[in-house]
Amino acid sequence: MFSKGIVLHRRWFFFMTLLAIVLTMAMGGMLWYSIETSSLAAIQTRVTAIKPMFTGIRFFLIALVAMLWPFITNGLQNMGKIDAVQQVTLNIMRWRIVIWLVVIELVLGQNLIGQLVRILQESRA
Repeated sequence: MFSKGIVLHRRWFFFMTLLAIVLTMAMGGMLWYSIETSSLAAIQTRVTAIKPMFTGIRFFLIALVAMLWPFITNGLQNMGKIDAVQQVTLNIMRWRIVIWLVVIELVLGQNLIGQLVRILQESRA
């Protein structure tokens, strides 16, 4: 039949997916309630006030990925999930992945392209 490891991975995946769905529904419910109980301007000021905190959290998580990368790859090799060659390859790719995460954060999270277009339009006017 199935090995115990596969069943545990499927069970873990199922529970994590269920947790994500429940948390998403809870956040949606809270946002729906806040929209019904307060004005749109108040919500916009709250979101604007919280944006720097979320930006800091995203950059912290990117830094955490960069710092923990060797430990994660070493752990994967110790568990037998990857071999030594794959570990070296993943360790070489660490900074490339971190740079791409920073680029994605700047383009999407910080709206770098939108700000650049706005600056270019203001300079023409």
